[in-house]
Amino acid sequence: MARLGEILLSEKVLTSKELDSALENQVLHGVKLGTCLVEMGYVTDDELARCLGKKTGQAFLSKDQLLAVGSQNLSVISPVVMKKHRLIPVGINGGTLRFATDHEYSQKKQSEIETSLGRKIELVAVSGYAIDFFLEEMFGIERPGRFLPKYGRKNTQNDVPAVVEKVHEQAAPVVIDGIEWKTLDGIMQDEKSARGCDDIFNPIVDRDVEPLSLSAAAEHLSDATSRDDVAKTVLEFLTNSSGTAALVIIKNGIVYGWKAYSHRKMIQNFEAFSTPIETFPDVRQCFRTKMPFFGNMMTAETDKLLQMLNYTGGPLACFPIFLRQRVIAVLLCDGPDKINPLEVSALCLKASYALEILILRSKLLSS
Repeated sequence: MARLGEILLSEKVLTSKELDSALENQVLHGVKLGTCLVEMGYVTDDELARCLGKKTGQAFLSKDQLLAVGSQNLSVISPVVMKKHRLIPVGINGGTLRFATDHEYSQKKQSEIETSLGRKIELVAVSGYAIDFFLEEMFGIERPGRFLPKYGRKNTQNDVPAVVEKVHEQAAPVVIDGIEWKTLDGIMQDEKSARGCDDIFNPIVDRDVEPLSLSAAAEHLSDATSRDDVAKTVLEFLTNSSGTAALVIIKNGIVYGWKAYSHRKMIQNFEAFSTPIETFPDVRQCFRTKMPFFGNMMTAETDKLLQMLNYTGGPLACFPIFLRQRVIAVLLCDGPDKINPLEVSALCLKASYALEILILRSKLLSS
């Protein structure tokens, strides 16, 4: 099967330079390639949907089409399952339910979903950007990638909206066994059902992290396949000595939460944290000097973050993580009295190499 990047290049809606830039952001920010391309202004969602349809051979929907039909069918499955597993019900054809998704499900997994729902299903291709936009509109979940600047070219062509192959008349409410499903406002969430569906998808449960030696951490980083693998390894190493640690991404003067833990527990929803770097003096100093920094210059935003991390006090240590000689992330942890600064600096350097390799691998796989 052709890769999305290859198709976009062959369709001449994207240049190689734009693809390389998007692939870098994909790795650094953990955002899908299509989302990067749309949020950066390199392609339109209609162009992306059309190319996804070509890639998968499935029917496809654009963002606007998903909003139109998905909003009328919100209660076909649990909202929890809808949000967690990115399955948006978009219609019914006889006894077959149609779900828009940006995931590639195996035939076995699709059969398990059908068994759980008691219905045959048909998967419709849609971009990750469209799914995230839908979840933001319907449930108020901020979409990832919204912080990516649109510094790419503006697409000024008057493109014809994407043709939705095999998908017809999906605007009507879904009727199953003679019952017209109501909107989400009139439905009480069935947590038991949601948990039953969760079992099918084998969700990853947060667990206490175990400490790593520096050599073991280096080995793990060399095997990393995503930015979250990098973050997990860095944080696991710090459980040797630090009660609190956090990784933040820095982009366009904004500090964004990446991953964090406190007292051997992962901090939930840390990625929702963001603040201008000017309000976070310790991080700003580390970013500007490209050197580790030990301090405790408190501001309201610093205090907000430390409360989120259940930080017990004392000076913070900040270590830079680089990409091509520029600081793209900072590791925050307990001060120098609790850590070995030389080991942590070495760890951050290895994390920098791991990110470089991930970006290179992503570019090679896209060609």
